Amino acid sequence: MKLFLILLCIFVQVEEKQKELDELKARLTNVRNEIRKLEKEKVGTLTKIEKIDEGMTLTLKYIDELTSQESKEKERIAELDREIAQLETKMKMRQDDLRERLLRLYKWRPFYKLEILLSSKSLPEILSSSYYLQILAQDDRKAFFEFKSDWGKYQTDKKMRQELIETLEQRKTEKKSELNTLNEERKKRKNILDAVGKQKQEKRNIERELKSAQRKLEELIVELQKKRERTRATSYLDNRMGALTWPCHGEVVTHFGNVIHPKYNTKTKNNGIDISATYGDNVYAVAPGKVVYADRFMGYGNLVLIDHLDGYYSLYGHLAEILISVGAEVDMGRIIGRIGESGSLSGPMLHFELRKDGKPVDPLAYLR
Repeated sequence: MKLFLILLCIFVQVEEKQKELDELKARLTNVRNEIRKLEKEKVGTLTKIEKIDEGMTLTLKYIDELTSQESKEKERIAELDREIAQLETKMKMRQDDLRERLLRLYKWRPFYKLEILLSSKSLPEILSSSYYLQILAQDDRKAFFEFKSDWGKYQTDKKMRQELIETLEQRKTEKKSELNTLNEERKKRKNILDAVGKQKQEKRNIERELKSAQRKLEELIVELQKKRERTRATSYLDNRMGALTWPCHGEVVTHFGNVIHPKYNTKTKNNGIDISATYGDNVYAVAPGKVVYADRFMGYGNLVLIDHLDGYYSLYGHLAEILISVGAEVDMGRIIGRIGESGSLSGPMLHFELRKDGKPVDPLAYLR
């Protein structure tokens, strides 16, 4: 009974997880439909890249979920294998016992009442014999019903195991398909960026889009500043200029200030620094604060914005994965995401900014 309840709980959990997978798949399908629609329309390069990045992020998440489910299903199959083996051993022993009981009853049952009636034994002896015969009959029934219960569990486990094996095969096939789709999305993204480098008009368009993305980010920070309340009399970051830990491991490839993109020759102002890093590496909060934004943002991909409550904000862009949510209080060194290339035009990197009273400052003056 205990195992049945455990398996029932597992079944409910599987149903809930499958529902989450279905919802994620639906979101992924919608994004892919939007990508196909954008391909037919004249929209900016950043808009296309943003939507493709969103699709890639969801695809990776979906593949991770499939892998997680795969692992759990393998564990459940192993559990069922152990339970089935135990039931087979138990039923074999019970079957042999029942066979002996049935054989004994077959030989004895037609005559035992007559023997009791014609017996010269005393009444207590007769009642005693009758009593033990009743006990024996009850024991036989109990053994039979226990065997029947085990057989029912055995059939249920076998069916569940077969269903899990079939589901597991479907997971493997779907995961392979999603990996192929992910590679196609990466190629599509690369082809779009390669095309930008060959067309002057596209270069000018992407330059305008990047500047537009910067303006929108500034508008977001201004809006956040209006809502914020300062809680510290002294500035944590001012007191630690030149002493902050780095947000990730890597090499600075683009510095603060006016820059020309080496590949696309676009001229923009970099309000922070770009750190080339290994895809999937940790990204850390550089100071204590509160997360005020954690979502996609045009031109910056997956973006985290931390309010340090002393006039400063730190910004972390192009993340592969966001590991923090809005409203979370973070300490210095807290992992907030992973290095990625969402919204990036130059591969895996971290775009890092510091803003003081809404205005960008050179992060290198604060990092040690």
